[in-house]
Amino acid sequence: MTLQNIGVIIVGGGITGISFGRLLQLGGFEDFLILEKEETAGGLCQSQCIKGHVLDLGGGHLLCSRHPEVYDFIFAHIPADEFHTFERVSKIAFDNETVDYPIEYNLWQLPLEKRVDYLTSCMQAARTAEAPENFEDWVRWKLGDAIADKYMIPYNRKVWGVEPNELDTDWLQKIPHHDTRLIVKTCLMGQGDQSVLPSHQTFMYPKRGGFQRIFDAIHDPVQRHARLSNPLINLRRTGDHWVVNESYRTKLVINTIPWGVLHSATHSPPQVSDEVARLRTSGLVVTLHEEAYDHDCHWTYVASPGQPHHREFYINNFAPHSEPNGIFRETNIKRFGGAPDALAVHINEHAYPIPLKGHSEAARQVWTAYANIGVIGVGRWGQHRYYNSDVCIREAMRTAQELLTRGMTLRAGEAISYGSSGLV
Repeated sequence: MTLQNIGVIIVGGGITGISFGRLLQLGGFEDFLILEKEETAGGLCQSQCIKGHVLDLGGGHLLCSRHPEVYDFIFAHIPADEFHTFERVSKIAFDNETVDYPIEYNLWQLPLEKRVDYLTSCMQAARTAEAPENFEDWVRWKLGDAIADKYMIPYNRKVWGVEPNELDTDWLQKIPHHDTRLIVKTCLMGQGDQSVLPSHQTFMYPKRGGFQRIFDAIHDPVQRHARLSNPLINLRRTGDHWVVNESYRTKLVINTIPWGVLHSATHSPPQVSDEVARLRTSGLVVTLHEEAYDHDCHWTYVASPGQPHHREFYINNFAPHSEPNGIFRETNIKRFGGAPDALAVHINEHAYPIPLKGHSEAARQVWTAYANIGVIGVGRWGQHRYYNSDVCIREAMRTAQELLTRGMTLRAGEAISYGSSGLV
C-alpha cells in the first residue's frame, strides 16, 4: 500500500485539534490532516437541539476566558454580537439547603444554627504552615470539617468517581482562594460579594444554537482537512517518520486524545506504560429533562449523595432561544443508573482527566517521552489537565506558534515546552 505523505497529523477532532489545524492554516501551512474517530467532529463541544431544547452534549460549556487572544481568535470566526452576556448566578445544594456559590462567602444564607456551626468550623480549621498533600485533607485544613463533610468531599467524590484523599492538590486553581476575614464579614453583614467568584463571573453564550456554534465557526475553514470515522488504530515509528493507520507518513503527530488510547495504538511505544496507567479519565453522562423552574439561576452544584448527578443547568436562563423548562444534568458514568424520564441521554466516555496524586509528574514524563520522538500532546488530553475550552485554544495557539516559528521541524530530543500554565 502506498503511504500518503502528510506534514502534520492531528489526532482528535475536538476543540483543541480543530483549533490547532485552523491556526496552522492561518499561519500559511495547509499540509495537515485531522483524524476523528466519530462520524461528526466536535468532541465535548457538540450540541444538539432536541424538542426545542438546546443540549450541550459534553456538559456545561460557556464562553469565558482570562486570555484576550482567545477572544480575538473566536471573534475573528464568529462576531461578538452573536452572543448573549450574563452575570453568573450559580447555587450549591447541600445539607438540605441551597445557597449562592461560593459557599464560604454565603454562609449568611443558612438558618442561624447551621450558620453558626459552619462559621465555627471554618474558624477552627487547622491552618498549619504547610498545606496537606491530598485534596480531602486540604479541604479540612482550609475550610473546616463542616464544609468538607457536607459539601466539598461528597461533591468531589461524585464528580471524579474516586475518593477525595486520592486526589492531588495541584489543580486547585479551579477552586477559589479563601479569605478568612471576608468569610466572617459576609456572614455578619448578611451580604455576599460577587467579586470573589473564581471564574465565569461574566460569561457569554451563543444567541442561536448551542456552544457548538463556536466550534463550527472554527471548523468550517478546515473541514476539508478532517477525516471522520477515522480512529487511531496504529501508530508505527519507521526511521524518523511515523506511519499512521498504515495510510499516512508524517514526521509530526499532534495528540489531543487521552494518552492511554494513543499509547495502546503505538507500536514499540516509549517506556512509560506505568506513567500512562496513572493518567486516568472519568466518563460523563449528560441527560436532558423537562421540569418547570421559575428562577434566574444558571446552574446548581448538587452535593447530596442521594442524587446521582453533580450539576444541573437551567438551559433557558442562558439560552433564551431554547424552549422553557429545559434542564440538563451531569452525572459521573460510575453513578449513572439510568434516567427513564430523560428526553435524551448522551454518554461521554472521556470527560475529565482525574487529578490523582502523582498525575502531573506522570503526565510530564509521558508528554516528554513522546515529544522527543515527534508526538506533541496539546490540550485537555494531550497535557492531561482539566482545561476548559478557552485554555485548550490557548495551548493550541502557543504550540502552533512554536512549531510555525521553527518551520514545522522537530528533531529528536528537541521537544517544545510542556505548557505555559504552570506545567513546566
